[in-house]
Amino acid sequence: MTEPQNPFEQPTQAEPVYEAQPVADAQQAYQQTYQAQQPTGQYQGYTQTADGQYAPGYQQPYGYQQPGYQQAYQQPVAPVQAAPLYPMTETDRNLRLVAFIFCILSLVGSCWLIIPLAWMIPMCVISWGIYKGTKANTVAFDVCTLIFCSLVGGILLLCSNKDR
Repeated sequence: MTEPQNPFEQPTQAEPVYEAQPVADAQQAYQQTYQAQQPTGQYQGYTQTADGQYAPGYQQPYGYQQPGYQQAYQQPVAPVQAAPLYPMTETDRNLRLVAFIFCILSLVGSCWLIIPLAWMIPMCVISWGIYKGTKANTVAFDVCTLIFCSLVGGILLLCSNKDR
């Protein structure tokens, strides 16, 4: 006896059988399909020149001009100039480094005082510039460091050779 069929069941169709194709056949089929989709010799209105670049291949109808593309504007770059370095001996370098360290210590020590930080932070930055040789070591800055920033740091900067 046969089983009764369910009237709500969809009739099944035979599944298509796919045969395994070699890789070369699949690549060839892909290339044929891809080349059929692309216009020959042109890429969206452009043709490829001998050097591999694309150039306009045809004129648009009705007087429409394709927009011209500008080269990207590059701002002229000034050559990097070395900062003026002030020559110093090894003793001067050591004195200036210790003065900078004392300036930082006094800055950290007085960080709870907000108003003195307004002049101590720039003085520490200038002291770093003096240590690196990009800022001049002057008597006026040394005295200001002595009074407003660090007593020991100001004395060490005064002992160091002056650049001006």
